[in-house]
Amino acid sequence: MRGLRESWYPRAMHSMDAICDLLLDAAAGNRNARIIDLRIGPFWSVVHASCGAGMASTLRSEHHLHGETPIAGAGSLHRLAPMELAGRLRSASEPEAALGLAAVNALLGPPDGHLTEHNAAAVLAERGAGKRVAMIGRFPFADRLEPACGELWVFERGDGRRPGDLDADMLDELLPQADVVAVTSTTIINRTLPEILDRLRPDAFVLMLGPSTPLAPRLFDLGVDLLCGTVIVDPQAVMLAVSQGAVTRQITGVRRVSLWPR
Repeated sequence: MRGLRESWYPRAMHSMDAICDLLLDAAAGNRNARIIDLRIGPFWSVVHASCGAGMASTLRSEHHLHGETPIAGAGSLHRLAPMELAGRLRSASEPEAALGLAAVNALLGPPDGHLTEHNAAAVLAERGAGKRVAMIGRFPFADRLEPACGELWVFERGDGRRPGDLDADMLDELLPQADVVAVTSTTIINRTLPEILDRLRPDAFVLMLGPSTPLAPRLFDLGVDLLCGTVIVDPQAVMLAVSQGAVTRQITGVRRVSLWPR
């Protein structure tokens, strides 16, 4: 079983370059905004622009261990034009790509669509009741969700990996069988999103979730059904927390929201 959604959207949309094009084009509506400030903490990166603020997960990189520069221009990034900063989304360096995604999220502005306060865990429990659920990235609510599902497959390669979590070599077999798929938005940063989308069943219900999630309706064109992300309402509070090493639950000044297609 190939599990491709070729009847849904063009094959070209499976490439990371096309996904970056889509997000940068969505952000370009605020290309004349200016950067007010930014922070790159150990766990989160935040960009505060004149049109809004956005955040993304600061993924670790070993580039600096080999004499390379994980984020080019560090120390003068606040002088860049917002779209130039957002263009770092294309970088092969994960910390730099995270900064680019935070800039994209800042530039997207108010979400255009049906915005609700639905909790991603509650949506997954409802949609996944008695069904086969695939979770790309282990989320804190995974253990609470498991009893509601017929089967729960958690794919994790990072530090949050637990016994029983699955490796990427099981994606080909299991993803095409999943009725509901929860995808961490860090797959945009580590450039693995195309290989996830390629394996989905056309009728699967697909959520992208996490504070890095771009609230961009154009992602619905990729076959995503729901975007569960974060709106920053107090940029100063978020930047202070992030610069002091805050993890998600310690960050105030945000709203957890869900964006549905119109």
